Amino acid sequence: MPEGEFVILFRYSKRDGAEFISHLDLLRHIDRTLRRAHIAVKKSEAVNRHPRIYLSAPVGVGVVSNAEYCLIDAEFEGDFQAAFNAHAPLGVRCLAWTRTDKKVNVAGDVTACEYRVEGLAPFDAAAILSMRELVLTDKRGRTKDVRPSVLGLEVREDGVWMKLSAGETTLRPDVLGEYLAARFGGSVAFVEKTAAFGLEAYGV
Repeated sequence: MPEGEFVILFRYSKRDGAEFISHLDLLRHIDRTLRRAHIAVKKSEAVNRHPRIYLSAPVGVGVVSNAEYCLIDAEFEGDFQAAFNAHAPLGVRCLAWTRTDKKVNVAGDVTACEYRVEGLAPFDAAAILSMRELVLTDKRGRTKDVRPSVLGLEVREDGVWMKLSAGETTLRPDVLGEYLAARFGGSVAFVEKTAAFGLEAYGV
């Protein structure tokens, strides 16, 4: 990014039905929202020019989230949050935003995410955290020790709260939730992403 140029970084929600929008379709929705709001996004210089819109790593379809991030290469002098929300589809809402001249990797800079899972039976979270290994089978049938990816686990009245690693060692909350349901009872009835860690310096 040339010195002196600013981009817009914003955090947004996916809920009220928007959690069932696929990652690629969500990118299209955000592109259309920005155009309707008259927020001009710069395009890449590649042969197939596309708007410079970058989303954080995909969250599972059906997972409600208040911690999705988007970076756009655009200049806008007004209230970005108000303009975006006035034209966005139901459930996709800008929650906070900032301008920055720093290079932000909204997918790679997120190191961990926090989730709240409803429907699981109570269990001893400390016992799980004390395990040296936690071998699970993922959605592709691969077995892996995911214990290093479980950074926090707590049973509360409103559900099971998980802090799981993201990036190269991403652990999906539904995969861990299904393991806990099979071992202790209950089911994964609802998953909400409540926070993402790694972009705190930007204040969004």
